[in-house]
Amino acid sequence: QREEEGTAEELYRQIQEEKKKLIKDGKIKKEKPLPEITEEEKPFDLPKGWIWVRLAQLGSTVGGGTPKTAISDYWTNGNIPWVTPADMKFVKGKYVQCGERNITLEGLNNSSAQLMPKGSIIYSSRAPIGYIAIAHNDITTNQGFKSLVPIIFEINEYVYYCLIALKNNIIKRASGTTFKEISGTEFGLTVIPLPPIEEQKRIVAKIEE
Repeated sequence: QREEEGTAEELYRQIQEEKKKLIKDGKIKKEKPLPEITEEEKPFDLPKGWIWVRLAQLGSTVGGGTPKTAISDYWTNGNIPWVTPADMKFVKGKYVQCGERNITLEGLNNSSAQLMPKGSIIYSSRAPIGYIAIAHNDITTNQGFKSLVPIIFEINEYVYYCLIALKNNIIKRASGTTFKEISGTEFGLTVIPLPPIEEQKRIVAKIEE
């Protein structure tokens, strides 16, 4: 750690300031206040300068949708990448560019699919839970995902590795009878240890080494 690089508290304040701007500009919605993080939720002691945060404090949780398959205008010659959990089986490495099918702008506008920017973290929330990748380009998904659009995109690689490490914790909190699914709210409650940005970059580099 290097003191001159600041603390996670400062990074967190920067994220919250940016979030306020995005809410004011109508780019994201204001969420309900999140519950305080309890001592039981903290699995270990943090290094000095780090803080515990909930995933929803770092960005917006986004679901997906499927345009009606019977309407060809929603699919034919579509150029917007659309990903399903089945597509994620074939993702090699950290990034996802597209799935087997694309949708059209009309399909996007007439379904609950949402266009997420490059750098968003795509996370399958059912059948199975835990397929994960970073969007290599603007992308949409079907309803089998709860993805995170970070407020500050610089944190996405560190959060990507955190979510891989927390997969079992997320599965434990899923509910459902036919198959387990993690809800957007519950996904947003996931507790993550947040280091300063430069420290995050070093951790990612070390993992990848």
